Amino acid sequence: MNEFLSSDFGREIGDKLQKTKKRYDGQTVYKVTEDIGDLKKGDQLYLDGLHKDHLEVFDKRGKFQQVLNLDGTTNNIKTDRGIGRRLPK
Repeated sequence: MNEFLSSDFGREIGDKLQKTKKRYDGQTVYKVTEDIGDLKKGDQLYLDGLHKDHLEVFDKRGKFQQVLNLDGTTNNIKTDRGIGRRLPK
């Protein structure tokens, strides 16, 4: 995650993320603290643990929202595959 946070998009959103105690897929889950672009306050996200090439975004209730590439663009193929997923509580 540190490598992502040093990228352009990572620097843009880094100060609007709060580390949580939650872990998923071996990765720390972060909470969005204020709206920025497609990310809304309360959304939760984590860096994909297998490929480490995208962020998986869930709403504040843990319902899957979208997959973002590390440059902040939506990955439509992976987003379509993620429909119906939930982040464990």
